[in-house]
Amino acid sequence: MPARYRRSIVMALVAIAIVALWLGYPRDKAATADESLRVSTEERVTAQLTNPSIAGDTGKPLSKNLPQQGDSATLHTDVSPELTDTSADQNCQALEQALQSHPAKDQFQDWYQKELSADLHDSYYQRLSMEELLQQAQGADVSAMRLLAEKYLRYARFQRYDEPVELQQSAVLDRSALAQARYWAEQAALHGYGGAFMLVAKMYFVELEDFNRQVKSEQRQDALAEQINDTKLMIRAYLSLSVELMPQLYDFLYPVRIQLQQSPVPVENRALFDDIFQNLFQEWQQKRALMGVAPELEFFIPAEVESYIQLENKLYKCNSQLAD
Repeated sequence: MPARYRRSIVMALVAIAIVALWLGYPRDKAATADESLRVSTEERVTAQLTNPSIAGDTGKPLSKNLPQQGDSATLHTDVSPELTDTSADQNCQALEQALQSHPAKDQFQDWYQKELSADLHDSYYQRLSMEELLQQAQGADVSAMRLLAEKYLRYARFQRYDEPVELQQSAVLDRSALAQARYWAEQAALHGYGGAFMLVAKMYFVELEDFNRQVKSEQRQDALAEQINDTKLMIRAYLSLSVELMPQLYDFLYPVRIQLQQSPVPVENRALFDDIFQNLFQEWQQKRALMGVAPELEFFIPAEVESYIQLENKLYKCNSQLAD
């Protein structure tokens, strides 16, 4: 899959995971992980299952000719919601065009591919066998770890290591391969790969889908209720870790932060979530300390890439406000 789709995939997955889990969407109306993989850059925001109201920038342009005090009644009677929506839509379209023509567009894709993409498209590592990747990963090669995690996840879902032509998940989830995928994603994270947190959240989302299929096919909702709830909390915990441990990606993770803010943990699950998150965070701190490094991951983000990310966030705000 081209690198230009990667961030849209992550953000679509974030919205689907949090909203479907915490705001009570029926399972048959929540998009699947496979559907989220097909979201394009242009569809990134409209595919969200929620539209949080963002404080501050509303995404709607102010009129250049503000009415005089005596004209206030005319403003309220003549400006219809349809006209306001049209203006906001035009503003969003202008932002989309600016994003497509941004001079740092290609530079952003290169940065994302290097820092956060798991697939490492067209790289040396793609040509290695699984045995060769394992040897590289065992020698602390973080790129090999990244790709191993992705390949094991594919095998867990599709029973094949390469990218399937059709994203049709197998009827049975290979949990042994899924455990290997988690292990190598976490190892990659410890060695500085920031995309691992989202990747692990995605793995728990895939597991959640499997539980939901079992509930539908075998009527095992009561038996699986606790596992389903724990899996939901693990998804949120890893998304929260991504925000906590990657402060330099504050702007990049804007959609994640908004979704977490807009979908709080249900009261009955707060204590359990706090325990899960604190245990994960403390374990992370201990392991990073043993490696002699700080808990937070570090990134170099060129100013031009930061400018592109900020424009993406403006478009996210605009579309969210428009759909609100």
